[in-house]
Amino acid sequence: MWLVILLAVLVIIGLIGYTIFRHRRHLLTTTGTKIDPRDRPNSALLIIDLQEDFTLAKGKNGYEPALVDKVIDAINDLVTYANENGYPVISIRQTFKGWYVNFLVNLLNKGRGGPASQGLDIDDRLLGDIDHDIVKAHADAFREPVLEQVLERQKVGKLIIVGLDGNYCVNKTTHAALNRGYEVSFSDATTLAIKPSSWRKTRSGMMARGATDRINNNSNDTSQPANSANDETKMNEPAQ
Repeated sequence: MWLVILLAVLVIIGLIGYTIFRHRRHLLTTTGTKIDPRDRPNSALLIIDLQEDFTLAKGKNGYEPALVDKVIDAINDLVTYANENGYPVISIRQTFKGWYVNFLVNLLNKGRGGPASQGLDIDDRLLGDIDHDIVKAHADAFREPVLEQVLERQKVGKLIIVGLDGNYCVNKTTHAALNRGYEVSFSDATTLAIKPSSWRKTRSGMMARGATDRINNNSNDTSQPANSANDETKMNEPAQ
């Protein structure tokens, strides 16, 4: 009897340890190869995980619908500007891989982001032309080699990163871009975060690494949220 209990405890401990390992692996930020900004004069707009699975979610893992509308409107302004001025718009979409990861996704988050989900497409409120659509399996979009290939081909050295979630995929992709020497900008107006208090800390960490909060105009006070994307669009015209 005691042997059975001991084995059960060991199995539970093993599962907990493996779950923690997989979670940390999912959130791992890559380093990559440094780019030469002199060879990368152009800008690109990266839209992270703006999928129906997440934008339409309800409950504790959902966003306030009115806020989602506002953020998508602000992102649409950037997409329009990018389309009109000739720099690429890149959609990054999450699809989890691996049986155990998807078991947890089904168990804890109603299968959102899983390969069998019906909500993997970009939210249809997002307007304008998407030039590239990249599917990722981890928080850091740079773990998908095709992203760097696209950016190199387009001679992109400046990234505007928008979407969700600010504390996870937006954050990890931003740090991965900074590790590679990209110039990165973001804003509250174009970022969704489930935990606003954590987002303030996350945002401060991004700015400390060199990312620019365009709408707050490089302000050292990162506690005040931005409320418009107009300044950002004006400040990110691609180099000719």
